[in-house]
Amino acid sequence: MKPVFLLTLAFLLFGGPGLQGQTTVFVNVNVLPMDRERILGEYNVLVRDGVIEEVAPAHRVPVPPGAEVIQGEGLFLMPGLADMHVTLPSSQATDEQVRDFLHLFLANGVTVIRGVEGSSNQLQLKRQIASGALLGPTVYVGAPPLGGRNAQDPQGAIGLMMSHRSAGYDFLPIDGDVPPVVWDSLAEEAHSRGYTFGGTIPPGIGLRRALSSGISTVEHLDGYLQEVVSDDVKSRLDRGESVPLQTQLTAVEGRKTRAISAHTRSSDSWVVPTLYRWETRYGPLNVDSLLAQPEMGYVPSFITEGWILEASARSPLPEETAQLLIQVRGRILRALTMAGVGVLMGTDSPAMFNIPGFALRRELRSMSGAGLTPYEIIVTGTRNVAEYARRELLEPGNFGTVEEGNRADLVLLRRNPFDDLEALWDQEGVMVQGRWIPRAQIDEWLQSMAERFGG
Repeated sequence: MKPVFLLTLAFLLFGGPGLQGQTTVFVNVNVLPMDRERILGEYNVLVRDGVIEEVAPAHRVPVPPGAEVIQGEGLFLMPGLADMHVTLPSSQATDEQVRDFLHLFLANGVTVIRGVEGSSNQLQLKRQIASGALLGPTVYVGAPPLGGRNAQDPQGAIGLMMSHRSAGYDFLPIDGDVPPVVWDSLAEEAHSRGYTFGGTIPPGIGLRRALSSGISTVEHLDGYLQEVVSDDVKSRLDRGESVPLQTQLTAVEGRKTRAISAHTRSSDSWVVPTLYRWETRYGPLNVDSLLAQPEMGYVPSFITEGWILEASARSPLPEETAQLLIQVRGRILRALTMAGVGVLMGTDSPAMFNIPGFALRRELRSMSGAGLTPYEIIVTGTRNVAEYARRELLEPGNFGTVEEGNRADLVLLRRNPFDDLEALWDQEGVMVQGRWIPRAQIDEWLQSMAERFGG
């Protein structure tokens, strides 16, 4: 057999080059298992063939001969993070652009991503990563969105949904108008077939109906503002009146916020808030300050130039209204968290000034500003994501916690992120599907991008 064929066969059978028979041990490390808020001190974590095999006090886990040893004394080992609202590369992207895109996520400890605007090349990307032919986070691929012209009759919409499922897409995104008769038929068929759907809330459906009919994820906190305003303002909105946003925001009621949060929890729906994306979309922007962020050196100039044009063409809200909108969205997120709703970390990158991987830093700061604790925030990108994958995508969900039998998607930190979220970016290295990527290699990736893009 030719060597190339043998290598491809190894990818398909064993999940990546060099992982079969490979053993790595994190020694004397502090473990954040993320099953609950706790730290396990002076533990050894043994990884074999890409799977966590042992997690126990150091004296109980001997280092096997020939194992790769990663000294963890004074360091903190936790599950890799996830970005659950991403636009994956299109079919026009070059191999180098795809590789850069994936490396940016890994460089920030992101080991799972979820695309929301599907195309067939993204299914191939998912397979290449799963086989080990390409290094990157585990990918969940949403189908091409349903809404508007392709959602005008029930049978057509159902047929489109099932063809997407047969093609291998993990879920059906909703984006645009869906008539009620189509929505009800689609929801019933999706549940009977075990296929999940989620996205923005169609205007003619509304959040409560979407939740009651089993929508899996609500993106961007869409539809929540309309449900938490006073009865008078809600009636005006329901009649189709144009109500100024400032009026809506000042009419928000705490009891209604708590009520819709409880309804979301009882519906078992998930929420992807993308707080920071709304700040850049509707708030005042200091473009020079954004361009001065270090991560802007890791993208080509034609992209940043496009973002500058996009920023100049936008019509930001009045500053007072924008700040109130940000505050209200934060209060809604806090109420959802307190109600026990499954919140999922997401950024909507690479949207305007949202660099893949780095955008998560901004999002987590916004979540912190909304009043969530570091532990509550980290849960949204670890354990919650695994539970979502298990319940909604019918995937194994064997990640998101540091425990035996789980996939070895891990981040080794120099500081405790429960004390300070910024510690998430002070990394010693990242492990993805059992492959250890030391900080030096990550820095080489970033340096290569900066040199190519003139950063």
